[in-house]
Order: sequence, then C-alpha cells, then structure tokens
Amino acid sequence: MKKYTLLSILCCAFFWLSAQTPQVDTTLEVVPLDETVIAVTRSSMAKRAVAQQVRVLRLSEIEAANAQSSADLLLNTGQVFVQKSQQGGGSPVLRGFEASRVLIVVDGVRMNNAIYRAGHLQNIITMDNAALDRAELLFGPASTVYGSDALGGAICFYTKNPRFATGDEKVKLRGNAFFRYGSINQEKTTHADFNIGGKKIASLSSFTFSDFGDLRMGENSGLEGV
Repeated sequence: MKKYTLLSILCCAFFWLSAQTPQVDTTLEVVPLDETVIAVTRSSMAKRAVAQQVRVLRLSEIEAANAQSSADLLLNTGQVFVQKSQQGGGSPVLRGFEASRVLIVVDGVRMNNAIYRAGHLQNIITMDNAALDRAELLFGPASTVYGSDALGGAICFYTKNPRFATGDEKVKLRGNAFFRYGSINQEKTTHADFNIGGKKIASLSSFTFSDFGDLRMGENSGLEGV
C-alpha cells in the first residue's frame, strides 16, 4: 500500500510541474530576403535571377567606406578601375570601356550619352557620395535597356529619399553635418543635409563643399628631363 501511495504522489507531482512549466518554443526563425536590383531591367528584380554581373552598394557600405568622392567609392570596391586627372574626380572604367561607353545614371536621369567624348570623362565629380542611398554597378553590355552608349556597363546612383512625419509627429525635422580633412591630398570637405517632412510633403536638402590639393606626378615617371 505504501508503494502505491508513493507512486501516486510522484505521478501527481510530475503532472503538476508539467502544468506549471508550459513548453514555449524560443527558436527564432530566420527568413533570408533576396537582394533586389533595379539597374538591369529598370524594375525591381531579385539579384540571383540576373544573368549579368551586378555589384550593389548599400547605404551601410557607402557610409563605412567614407570615400572622398563617388569615384573613390567605386574604386574601393576593387571591381572598377578609375582614371584620375585631378583629385576629387575620376573616370570609371568598366570592362575596358569608359566615358561615352559607360553610362552614368542618377535617379533614372542620364548624366552622359553617346555624343560625349570617348576620352577620360570626369563628370562623376558632380555626384555627391554623401547624398547617396544606394548604387548599382552593371558590368557588361546593357544596350538592351539603356542603349548603345552603355557598352561597357552602367553605373546607377540612387539618392536618399526625404522622410515623412509618421505617427503623432506633425513635422519631422532631421539634420546631419560633418567635416573631414585628409592629409594625404589636403582634402577639406564640409557636408550638411536637412530634412523637413510633413504628412504629405517632405524635402531633403544636401550641401557639400570639397577642396583638394594638386595631383602630383611620381618621381620615377621618366619625364623629369622633359
């Protein structure tokens, strides 16, 4: 009798503890999202479904690079060669092509076309990398989408979007500013941007001033006596 009583008590205690400690699944389910690109088809498309080589620079990468210019930002990827005639600028080269054979697009607007000169073209200097939200590099011919002037590829820049007021906010005010000095080429850069947004209307103003020293030729160029 004692054995049966002890067994009954143990069974009741076990069921009581089980009821007091509900089983909770604490496993986090991670769902990877496909990275999308727009440069290839001018519409959102999964990167893994694109046949051509595409390099995407997200905002986190752009900020971490802290490049002096948009040309240096491309150069730091290790996949784009940049010819420089002066500090702060550069002529990007994709698959051996540059200038009028590499298309530069900012928010869907062409920065160059086939009538531009075929030599070194420094017009990327007009693109402020501090105002960039994303960049997509399309390597190889993109004439199907952009025309024959994209023979070497296309470089598509996307600027930051203004932020609207959300929730109980009536107006969203936001600003950023920084100053940078580079001793390697006497770079002095000042940037400031200001966002003001309502429920239906918002604007983002970005201002950057840069000044660089001279681009000097190396001592062993072989042109010392010229």
